[in-house]
Amino acid sequence: MTDHLDIDTALLDAIADRLDRAGDDVDATGATAPAPPDAGLATPLVADVLALLCGNAARLAGDLRAIGSRVADANRLYAQEDVAAGSDIGGAY
Repeated sequence: MTDHLDIDTALLDAIADRLDRAGDDVDATGATAPAPPDAGLATPLVADVLALLCGNAARLAGDLRAIGSRVADANRLYAQEDVAAGSDIGGAY
């Protein structure tokens, strides 16, 4: 049985950064949403659908950033705890 845990903190930093940038990209795309097209009688419905899509995109952007922040926080906490645990083990010998 293996009781070895190996965390690649650089990879976690890259994941957190990628999530944050993805949130920025989704947000930027939503900011350039086109005006509702002239769809005749369906124009109000099309406008409502576009508004719903933009609202969901904004939530997605925020959620991506929040997840990226949590990954970065977990990575930072892991690194701190790993150093502390290493010091404790080193002091026992």
